Amino acid sequence: MRRILSIVLLLSLLMPAGLAEGWVVVEDDDVFPDRIAQAQVLMRNMTLEQKIWQLLIVTPEALTGEKITSTLGKTNVLADRPVGGVVIFGQNIVSEKQLKTLISKLQSQSAAAGGQPLLIAVSEEGGAYSRVANKLGYPLQMSAPEVGIRRDATNAYATGQSIGAYLKPFGINLDFAPVSDVVTADDSWIQERTYGADPARTAEMTVQMAAGLRSEGIVPCFSHFPGQGSINGNLNNREVVNARPLAEMRGADWVPFRQAIAAQAEMIMVSHAPSKAAGDGLPASLSPIVITQWLREELGFTGVVITDSLRMGAITSAYKPGQAAVRALQAGADLLLLPTDADAAVNSILKAIDAGELTVERIDESTARVLALKIERNIIQ
Repeated sequence: MRRILSIVLLLSLLMPAGLAEGWVVVEDDDVFPDRIAQAQVLMRNMTLEQKIWQLLIVTPEALTGEKITSTLGKTNVLADRPVGGVVIFGQNIVSEKQLKTLISKLQSQSAAAGGQPLLIAVSEEGGAYSRVANKLGYPLQMSAPEVGIRRDATNAYATGQSIGAYLKPFGINLDFAPVSDVVTADDSWIQERTYGADPARTAEMTVQMAAGLRSEGIVPCFSHFPGQGSINGNLNNREVVNARPLAEMRGADWVPFRQAIAAQAEMIMVSHAPSKAAGDGLPASLSPIVITQWLREELGFTGVVITDSLRMGAITSAYKPGQAAVRALQAGADLLLLPTDADAAVNSILKAIDAGELTVERIDESTARVLALKIERNIIQ
C-alpha cells in the first residue's frame, strides 16, 4: 500500500493543482479521484454539444420520431442525440423480454455512438402509480398512503426494495420516487401519492423507501421541491400557485428534503408551481430563488437537480421548448426532464451561450454532476 501511495503522491505533484486535489484514498489500497474529478476527466473528450445533450432525459419516441416505440431497428437513434437518459412509459412496455431488449439496445446504441451509459428512468411509486407493475401484471406494492397510515418505516424500506428488485433486471436504474410532499390541503391533487400530513413521518418514510431502492441498485429521486402538498389544482394549469409562506415551508414542506439531503440524496425533482414566497412569479423549476438560493445554498444540496416534466401545461402554456430549457439551466437545474422538443432545447442552449446568457462553465457544472452520479452508482464503470 505504501508503494501505491508513493506513486499517487508523485503523480499528484506532477498534476495541475485542481485535478490533484480531487484524489483521495479510500479503504486501504483503493486509490481513485473523487466522483466530480472523474467526471471532469470524462468531459475532456466531450464536445460542448455532447455535454448539453447529457442534461436531457427524453422518451424513446423523442429519439425515434415514432408515435409509440417498443423496439429499436438498426439505425442508431442516439448517434445524433446523445441524451443523458430515457424515460420508460407504459406504452413502451409489451412484455418482460421486450422491455429488457429495448433497454439493452438503448444502452448498446449509446455506447456505439461514443456516448455515456444512460439513465433509464420510470415512475414506480407503489400502489396504482406503478407503470411497470401495472403493465406486466406484477403484484402492486403498498402505496405511500398505506405505508404512512401504518406508521412503520420498515414497510417503506420493503416497498422500495421490492420495487427495486423487479426493476433492476430490466436495466432500469432510476426511479422518480419517493414522493416527498407533505399534504396540508384537504383536496391536494397529489394526496394519493404521499405519506400524509406529518412532516417527520413523511421524512422518515421517504428516506427509508429511497434506501430500499438503493439496496437494489436503483437511484431514487425525491420530489417535488419546494413542496406541492398545499396546492389545490393540477400543475397542467399555469394558474396554480404555491401560496405557502416561507416559514411554513421551512417548518413542514422542507423537512423531508432536509432529511433526504442528510441521508446523501442523489437527486431532487423541482416542481413547476410558482412559489408566492419566492416573489419572482416563475415556475419553481425555472426560479433561481427556489433552486439556487433555497435548495442549493440554504439546504446545502450538492446533488443533481432535475425539473419536473417540461411538457406539462404549467410550462408549455407560457414558454417555448428552448426558452424553458435555458431558463431552467440559468436557475441552477441540472437535468431537463422531457422537453417537448429536444433539438430545440439544445439549439436554444447553444444560442444562449453564444449570446452570453449562459456560460460553458454552467453547462460543465451540471454535466459533471450528472456524470458523477452515474459513476457513483456504477452506471458508468
